[in-house]
Amino acid sequence: MPFQVDLAILNANIRTMDSQVPRAEAMVISNERIIAMGSNAEVALFQTYATETIDMGGRTILPGFIDTHAHLASLGRKKLHLDLGNTTSLEEALQLVQKRVNESPSGKLILGYNWDESQWKKPRYITKKDLDPIAPKNPVILIRVCGHLISVNSVTLKQLVLDSSTPGIDRDEKSGELTGILRDIPVDTRNFQSSDEDLAKALQEGCRYANSVGITSVHENLYKLQLPYLNEYLKLRQKDQLTVRIYVNLEAKLIDLLAGFGLPTGLGDDYLRLGGVKAFIDGSLGAQTAAISRPYHDKPESNGLILLDEEDYRFLIATANELGLQVSTHAIGDRAVELVIQVHEKASRPDFVKKLRHNIIHAEFLTPPLIERVKKLDLLLLQQPNFVRRWGLPDGMYDVRLGPERAAQLNNFRRILNAGIKVAFGSDCMPMDPLYGIFSAATHPNPATRISVEEAICLYTIDAAFASFDEKKKGSLALGKLADFVVLSANPFEIAPEELKNVKVLATYVGGRCVFSHI
Repeated sequence: MPFQVDLAILNANIRTMDSQVPRAEAMVISNERIIAMGSNAEVALFQTYATETIDMGGRTILPGFIDTHAHLASLGRKKLHLDLGNTTSLEEALQLVQKRVNESPSGKLILGYNWDESQWKKPRYITKKDLDPIAPKNPVILIRVCGHLISVNSVTLKQLVLDSSTPGIDRDEKSGELTGILRDIPVDTRNFQSSDEDLAKALQEGCRYANSVGITSVHENLYKLQLPYLNEYLKLRQKDQLTVRIYVNLEAKLIDLLAGFGLPTGLGDDYLRLGGVKAFIDGSLGAQTAAISRPYHDKPESNGLILLDEEDYRFLIATANELGLQVSTHAIGDRAVELVIQVHEKASRPDFVKKLRHNIIHAEFLTPPLIERVKKLDLLLLQQPNFVRRWGLPDGMYDVRLGPERAAQLNNFRRILNAGIKVAFGSDCMPMDPLYGIFSAATHPNPATRISVEEAICLYTIDAAFASFDEKKKGSLALGKLADFVVLSANPFEIAPEELKNVKVLATYVGGRCVFSHI
């Protein structure tokens, strides 16, 4: 009896990102995997048995994009609340908040995301003095785009239990009054709203958006307060409703829970797997909490915050090594990166860095000596190219925070790759869009720092698969690999890098199943 083939793709411009067979015009998929690839003639026999055949008309196909630093659950949830990401002024942001207040009953939480004062004509943080007049009876929590600074009103402050000695609670310099600005202080929004929020709807919304920009896999980061999302992911997987492959990193505070169950990195299947734990060493440049060696250019009294001291971080690494858990460490400033490197250098088994593929998330401020030490340790870097076009332009946020001389050292992808360091790209959802990230890396404001389009695509595909131990399963289109791919409106290898921002995702396939189509 003839075997059944699920899908045959013909007349495509397939760029496989596989050095053995870099190009093809046809491929055949069965049981989520590629079983044939080559010319139309070479796959003709398999095509005979295909349930569905699609003529791509010469369109370009790439492996599905992998985002190695995402907050998919949070992204989906943001879609259900107030998005302030496109505002161009404080006044516009406040108008949107007031509109939501007017539409909401008294006492209901007003939750907003993505505001970014660095994109406003007159940049400054939102304070309670801005919020109190427009929301006298509703708690308001507005989370900055970086996630490391929130602005709240007086109603919210009255409901929070804050230790006045905790670093990060802003006060007016003259009166000592709380300003409503909280830096790197977690606030559980569940305390302000009912607990029956549709978590599944938020996750599905996040997956839909990821698919629409060509993403087929993410490294999802869940905090302790977000554990209910993990249960929802499991439910969606059981119903075969996941359209993104999820590699879950849990907050480092949960390592005792993982240890108690003996759960190692890699537990799960091709759609939902346990990654490791995520630790925070510092905050963000936007919130002025990234730990840097010299004070901030625009805040000379501060050089940021260390959120996890060296002793605790050393214990975390030792525990993770013993359990076989990968550690992803958020470190942005050079002082934070120095701490990460120092702990790994002094670990009893430094070879575990390579074995478990420990990595640094962001690693924005890497001096040449730090680059050399990262290479020597075999630390993997999970970086965000989308940041450079958002904050790295002349007189942008990087220049304001650090001054032009230090800002020029940030996100130096060319130097890092030339040093032979393994890098993978992600977005941190700012914004979640691999094509924008590829455009950003290839058109870096500093020409000496730019990388090629092909290099950038590799960092979103085959090199990103390496970060989750998946390079033999996905990241390139080859025989036996998962049939995760994206169809583009133009060939990114044949256009000027500046034109990449105009390329669109026409369709996204996960395991040979179409999960997004705009054809």
